[in-house]
Amino acid sequence: MEWEDEGVILHTQILGESKQIVSLFTQSHGRCTGVFRGGSKTKAWLQCGGKMKARWGARLENHIGYWTFEPLSTNTAFLLDAPGPLAALLSATSLCQLALPERNAYPHLFEKFESLLEDLRSPSWDQSYIFFELSLLEELGYGLSLEACSVTGSTTDLVAVSPRTGNAVCEAIARPYQGRLLPLPSFIAEKNIKNKPNHQEILDALHLTGYFLERNLLGRSLPPARTRLLQQFVKMRKCS
Repeated sequence: MEWEDEGVILHTQILGESKQIVSLFTQSHGRCTGVFRGGSKTKAWLQCGGKMKARWGARLENHIGYWTFEPLSTNTAFLLDAPGPLAALLSATSLCQLALPERNAYPHLFEKFESLLEDLRSPSWDQSYIFFELSLLEELGYGLSLEACSVTGSTTDLVAVSPRTGNAVCEAIARPYQGRLLPLPSFIAEKNIKNKPNHQEILDALHLTGYFLERNLLGRSLPPARTRLLQQFVKMRKCS
């Protein structure tokens, strides 16, 4: 069996002297793992976030298979001097590696993932990352209901989310339950990436999505790369 697709590298693992196990998030075949034979010259582009034209082949469909790659772009070189966007890239690839079932296609999520990679070069990379995590939850069946208050139906003054249901509530409903609800940053409620949120709003957003990623999607602690991203914003807030 053999197929070709475009994908983004999520994870690599050394296998002997000249082989690596490589996991790709592909456009039409989802997350797929295979063995890649390469030498020292491939190390420069065989990195998380690199986009590849890939050919996967195996004798049977349920075998691990082998990769042939043609690099299309790399998303890591310009990030070496950008710790925040680099942390976002590594967090996104780690979450996809852990959460996506193998060989299930998620074309809409793949589109969001590609948009995030492009946005890492822009000032709105942090908002783009949050919307990627929201899309990851939604695509895998754990989407949050943030369009209207679950009690009144109001679409304005949405300020919090129930940790039990994942539903948004407006300020009047949330007020008596302060401390028991998760803050809902306004840029998420309004789906607005034009107005730059402050570091506290991004932290609130990361805590919101992280809570549901950990409890509903992963069933385990968030990966270290996601924790490092959160720590980046803690440092930014302290320095601002």
